[in-house]
Amino acid sequence: MKYETEKLLIQSNYAKFITFQERESFYLKQFETLKKLELPERLAFLATIGKNDLYFLLTQLLKRHDLRHQWLYERCNEVMNSPNGYLDLWAREHYKSTIITFGLTIQSVLNDPELTVGIFSHTRTMAKNFLSQIKREFEQNILLKLCYPNVLWKNPQKEAPLWSLEKGLILKRKNNPKEASLEGWGLVDGQPIGKHFSLLIYDDVVTKDSVNTAEQSLKTTEAWALSLNLGAKGGKRRYIGTRYHLNDTYQEIINRKAAKLRIYPATHNGETTGTPVLLTPDILAEKRREMGAYIFGCQMLQNPLADEAQSFKETWLRFWSPEFSEKTSTIYNWQDFNRYILVDPAGEKKKNSDYTVMLVVGLGADQNWYIIDAIRDRLNLKSRATALFNLHKKYLPELVGYEKYGMQADIEFIESEQEHYNYRFPIISLGGSIAKNSRIKALAPYFEQGRIYLPKRCPFRGYDGKWHDFTEEFIKEEFLNFPVSTHDDMLDCLARILDQKLGAYFPTNTEVEHKNKNEFSENAETEYNMLS
Repeated sequence: MKYETEKLLIQSNYAKFITFQERESFYLKQFETLKKLELPERLAFLATIGKNDLYFLLTQLLKRHDLRHQWLYERCNEVMNSPNGYLDLWAREHYKSTIITFGLTIQSVLNDPELTVGIFSHTRTMAKNFLSQIKREFEQNILLKLCYPNVLWKNPQKEAPLWSLEKGLILKRKNNPKEASLEGWGLVDGQPIGKHFSLLIYDDVVTKDSVNTAEQSLKTTEAWALSLNLGAKGGKRRYIGTRYHLNDTYQEIINRKAAKLRIYPATHNGETTGTPVLLTPDILAEKRREMGAYIFGCQMLQNPLADEAQSFKETWLRFWSPEFSEKTSTIYNWQDFNRYILVDPAGEKKKNSDYTVMLVVGLGADQNWYIIDAIRDRLNLKSRATALFNLHKKYLPELVGYEKYGMQADIEFIESEQEHYNYRFPIISLGGSIAKNSRIKALAPYFEQGRIYLPKRCPFRGYDGKWHDFTEEFIKEEFLNFPVSTHDDMLDCLARILDQKLGAYFPTNTEVEHKNKNEFSENAETEYNMLS
């Protein structure tokens, strides 16, 4: 009988089966042969196949018949052959947690009962839910316990040294580490201290609530980085999740090359019009309607910046060079513009606060908007006032518009500085009831028409002492990412040029000629005095 069992094991090489139907057909034939064997040999055969065939383990021993689908069959084979070191980003409701966190984890501890597994989710409650599913299987699946009596307890509640969601599950093992065989922990609300797991599993460490602000995203990322110390030397990691934001922790994992990316959207090409890989076209279309473009792009296409969600296109960008002009009678090519300074202040000078943005925007007689100069930095009150005075003295704007939500704290200090330096200029507050995103989206038609020009380069030294290029940061961090960018302060500040209270207007050709004449006279007089 032992010979027959070994023969069946050799024949059961799953790699030769292309479709799940072929594999299941083979299993049915072998089950007929198994009837001739004694019960221990039958169980030994099932146990060996379960340890080497994840699809069999899930669909037969764990009774997950809902996985009987070609796409899921292929995913089972893929993650079993390459289980560790991957960031698996799959569409919502595509069985990623069932296959990896549930099935693959069970297969791993059945193959190696000495493993210590730490399951981490955004909160500990979420991690306990994953652990609870495994716990119930080890308690209630009689066939599984019969197949693996050397790993699983017959009555774990009474026999196991530890058997709770709070402290973990200990399986039958020879060693006695301080870590349980399986434990569930929260990434941001209660990481363990002094533990080192041989296998770290991260499932749903990013949630909708964890990406509402840049600070929340940073908190999750820092918690993830801290949790890496909970891995044992030479340990393995598995990441499973779904995208929520362009700059979420998963993106940081990708940027740091902490894991290899394995991504599976809901369609064959990752586009809304693509062929669904698992769900029916009707169900996927319904989700698209219910979720909206952005959520659908994140959750189902694994693309936080799907075309439908993007408000601004790279092809809309136009550039110019604010500089000295030898061909005209003006010293600078922006002097014939109607110039305005826009200020969007932020909080105190600290790394996790928003930025203060100051823009010098010129309106030309050609009916276009030109960004002449800009600052985007983390500035305290004194630094904000200094920057504003410097810009005003250099560009002599028609008006200064100040975001009213940050103005009250600043205006008293700025007025005192005006008294101190005997240099005064009016400031008007810009507020209104229009939502920020709506205010920013109002810029779209002007960008699309090619009427907003950015400087080719706009260097400034930031609070960190490094040189930055405002134009580069504007494009990469906000323009191309809106409405899912981590920050939107530059776009919001620029949108204030459309505020009716500011009253910004374009100069006429007559006004431009008058400006040029006056400025030429002033410049000529200055040059004459210098020569004298």
